[in-house]
Amino acid sequence: MATEVWHILEFDYSRLPQQSIGQFHEGDAYVVKWKYMVSTAVGKRQNPEQARTAGAGKEKCCYFFWQGRNATVSEKGASALMTVELDEERGAQVQVLQGKEPPCFLQCFRGGMVVHSGRREEEEDMSQNDWRLYCVRGEVAQEGHLLEVVCHCSSLRSRVSMVMVGVGQALIYLWHGCKAQAHTRDVALTAARSIKEHCPLEAGLHSSSQVTIVECDEGAEPTGFWEALGRRDRKAYDCMLQDPGRFSFTPRLYQLGSSSGEFRAVELLYPARVPEQVNPQPFLQEDLYTAAQPALFLVDNHHEVYLWQGWWAQDSLVTGSARIRWDTDRKAAMETVLRYCREKNAKKPPKSYLIHAGLEPLTFTNMFPCWEHREDVAEITERDAEVCNQIILVEDVLARLCKTAYPLADLLARPLPEGVDPLRLEVYLSDEDFEGAEDVGRMAWR
Repeated sequence: MATEVWHILEFDYSRLPQQSIGQFHEGDAYVVKWKYMVSTAVGKRQNPEQARTAGAGKEKCCYFFWQGRNATVSEKGASALMTVELDEERGAQVQVLQGKEPPCFLQCFRGGMVVHSGRREEEEDMSQNDWRLYCVRGEVAQEGHLLEVVCHCSSLRSRVSMVMVGVGQALIYLWHGCKAQAHTRDVALTAARSIKEHCPLEAGLHSSSQVTIVECDEGAEPTGFWEALGRRDRKAYDCMLQDPGRFSFTPRLYQLGSSSGEFRAVELLYPARVPEQVNPQPFLQEDLYTAAQPALFLVDNHHEVYLWQGWWAQDSLVTGSARIRWDTDRKAAMETVLRYCREKNAKKPPKSYLIHAGLEPLTFTNMFPCWEHREDVAEITERDAEVCNQIILVEDVLARLCKTAYPLADLLARPLPEGVDPLRLEVYLSDEDFEGAEDVGRMAWR
């Protein structure tokens, strides 16, 4: 029925004008008031026509407090407190994290939601950028939204559509990747038309702007498109123009670990997923990097499966027992990945690769709408002598971890070989090396 939005600061808040509703910044927090009607037709996602013909219902009110991924802790706390203060109707109060928006939240903006980079206070600086690039997300036009990414050819993704806004030219390039689904193109067109209609100041446009939309497909871009991106470089992203494979699948993500006391694989689901539609990029980099580290994730990209391995924080105290548990979890994760691949296709299982945090290859990072290289994490990961930038098969790493015999010299060296239990070094020695080290036979030693 109606939507109102407030921008939350640490000690204050301000109501946004009508033309700014749906315009968010990843460095801010907002409170969204949603008035809606509860009709007799409930329990499933409805399109606008169904909602209109469902008959009169009861008026309800809900308050969402949306928190951008780069909002400060103080602002996130203030958004929760301001929600309580603003909620005069005593309606439901729901926390919404960026990237985890539920369908009812997205539908408030009818496909016109945009998440800009930076903060609202920095709009004057951002408006100086002549071109701004947005990745299209969502499978349903009414729930589609845009996420601003770095305006560079490395941000292109062959499985999705992108919207590039030229501020000075009042021009929108609507770019479709060669593997983009038909419904993805529809969502992108709805989002582009919303920008053209409302000309949001947050995107650098003005109400007087006469915006033109130019659609183009990957491989047939006009010269102006590449000039806006700085240069034409298809090697900067995972270009699929020469890939004959079909990409009518949704990637899946599982977190692996034994924190509950037993080793489990828990699937992470995108809140606004539509099961019958393909979602090419349902997950964000934050799903991996904000998990308690070191973490293990299975990423199923249909044609191949990845095991993503996290890092040990520099300031954390790593005990011997923690290392043993970590090696045990890693072995279990690798065995799980190999079994998962066999279950997917018993005759020809997909290849599985081990990926280290900070050193992810292009084929992996392009599964996500955007990716920020973490140099600090890469430095920590590269300290491991076994880690390198080459792609490693999971089965090869598992074979090393399961090695049961080592020469005495390897066990005397530090650090120990990967997967070796420091409390049971003797079990890795041959009978000959054992006798040479202990001056007594293995049987007599026991």
